[in-house]
Amino acid sequence: MENDKTIVAIELGSSKISGVAGQIQYDGSLRVMAYASVPSSSCIRHGAVYNLDKTANAIAEVVERLNTILSTKIEKVYVGYNAKGLKSVIGRVEHRFDEETVVNQEVLDDMFQQCSEIEYDGYVNLFQESQEYVVDNKRGTETDPMGVACRKLEGNYLNILLKKQVADYIAQCFMAAQVEIIDGYVAPMVQADAVLTDDDRQQGCVLVDYGADTTTVSVYKNGLLRFLRVIPLGSALITRDLSAILKIEMEQAEQLKCTYGLCNLIGSQDNRETIVINDRKLSLNEIGEIIEARNEEIIRNVINQIKASGYSEVLYAGMVLTGGGSQLRQLDHVLKDMMPSMRQPRIATEPACGVVWNEIRWKRGDGSQLALLSVMAKGDENCCVLKPMDEIDKMAPEDQDKVVQQSLFTDEGESAQEERDRKEQEERRQAEETAVQNEENKKDEEKARSAKKKPSVFKRWYDSFMNMGENFFDDKDEAQQNVNNGN
Repeated sequence: MENDKTIVAIELGSSKISGVAGQIQYDGSLRVMAYASVPSSSCIRHGAVYNLDKTANAIAEVVERLNTILSTKIEKVYVGYNAKGLKSVIGRVEHRFDEETVVNQEVLDDMFQQCSEIEYDGYVNLFQESQEYVVDNKRGTETDPMGVACRKLEGNYLNILLKKQVADYIAQCFMAAQVEIIDGYVAPMVQADAVLTDDDRQQGCVLVDYGADTTTVSVYKNGLLRFLRVIPLGSALITRDLSAILKIEMEQAEQLKCTYGLCNLIGSQDNRETIVINDRKLSLNEIGEIIEARNEEIIRNVINQIKASGYSEVLYAGMVLTGGGSQLRQLDHVLKDMMPSMRQPRIATEPACGVVWNEIRWKRGDGSQLALLSVMAKGDENCCVLKPMDEIDKMAPEDQDKVVQQSLFTDEGESAQEERDRKEQEERRQAEETAVQNEENKKDEEKARSAKKKPSVFKRWYDSFMNMGENFFDDKDEAQQNVNNGN
């Protein structure tokens, strides 16, 4: 049985802008009903929009393709974003009491609010999570100081920031494409929710999203996100190197990269081989050296960021790799050689809940769609209305045969249609009861975590941006005109 809500997610990637529509089934799996993508290298660089018109057109085209596949009109979408302007910073708030006082929920909420009001010049604060608390300058820390008596309490909070210009451009592009945003999610964070286990987060691990133009490093320890950085380097650089050095087309270079990868690490037998491209003989040894050189540069930057996090020696759960670049042959062995103290990396290509692809032609399983599917998994609001399908059309062929062979009436004299209607009502009632219970459980969990987290404020910022109306763009155009005129 599946949810009747159709969730639509859009990801603004450096290599492509992609969209997916589907439903989240009651067993937690994702049923993908439509997928579409448009190349974005001409309008998005390092995850950030730089050509607004082309980006808006690409968004509109992706949505229109989804509309065509689903025979409907998508009204709104969820958005996933990841750009070089994304980073984490630690904010600190101190609370002093006139006399020894027991810490309560009101104190923690007040400190959380104070930290959220800290302004970072040129950045939007998208997410905030409490870390540890220092009580009365003691050497030890508390993750939950509720009920502790003290005179001074210092709270540490992780803030996820995005450059304001990047966020503004996202809003402008979707408005120009006439596509409403329900909410936005930090792609590396929803990816972590989709592939990391509680043990991974608790023991300490690093999630590396090896993308086309960016590589994102997210470090977790003791159950919490501790560090996030976006490196403006990705696997597309390898493709460009191959194209420039070997003087071949980008498509040919991409194929070489995907086919041979770090082939120099496989053995000398492969290295002696040659291939012919455009009537030229190319040795696999030369191809491997080009790929290896650029890949090593990217991985060394990843290692430097892991060290900068301060947790490199305590990541006992190791590394999880995802993104299109994670499919580079022998990459896991390279990482193990360059970081011998860390566990053998594992590669994640799909959410742990599993994906059911109705559109089998779009299934790639190369990790490049993980962020998009993870954003879809977060959605809980219906994005469009699908046309009703006949019950038999929704069944698998083998199930349809069983229906045809069945009698028109049951032993109790109930017709096949009446039986289906009755079962549908029972299933709908059970689903509603389950949904109510899940909602109650969710509210209880959110209440229990109220002192630790607040959700992404992307929607709040987006609504504020949209409420500025056309005056925002008129003022901006006037200011730009004054600059051009030398005023």
